[in-house]
Amino acid sequence: MDETKDVVYRILRLLKENAIKILMSIKEKEKIRWKELQDITKLPTATFNRALAALQEIHFIKKEDGFYTLTWTGKLVCDGLLMLGWRLGEEEEEEIEDAEKLLAKDIAMAIVVLLIISLKRRGKLNLDEFENELVKEMKISRKILEEYEKDGYLEIKDGVIFAKEKLKEIDITGIFH
Repeated sequence: MDETKDVVYRILRLLKENAIKILMSIKEKEKIRWKELQDITKLPTATFNRALAALQEIHFIKKEDGFYTLTWTGKLVCDGLLMLGWRLGEEEEEEIEDAEKLLAKDIAMAIVVLLIISLKRRGKLNLDEFENELVKEMKISRKILEEYEKDGYLEIKDGVIFAKEKLKEIDITGIFH
């Protein structure tokens, strides 16, 4: 399968662009009309409408009675971004001796929560198939990081990712623009 058609790739590409502004604005207001949302995000109409449609397509937001709201997956994404931004923004590098281990544990816990939610909804889950797919998705994650490197946000050298000044100078929402 071509990685540009992969769901995770599409979602992360979408979030890299302007959709994060929309998600966080809806999270803040909980229930918001189109005009107010566009005024808050200050996105051009065409860009705004494409991002809205894409967020609806991947079921991060929904529209009911003229109001946009987050779906449960949209809430999870927003909460995850806020949690990650807070944790990485508040701690100093010297205090995080095992940053990779902490991040891996956080991600593993998020996976377990999502697995349980999926299991509750579907009733069963093939764990071996899930693990195989997870390995494939990690390869997609590496491709996405390589794109961030091309955009000048980071450098990958000898298996280590280094933040460049461009990344250090933006807040968490700026990462997705």
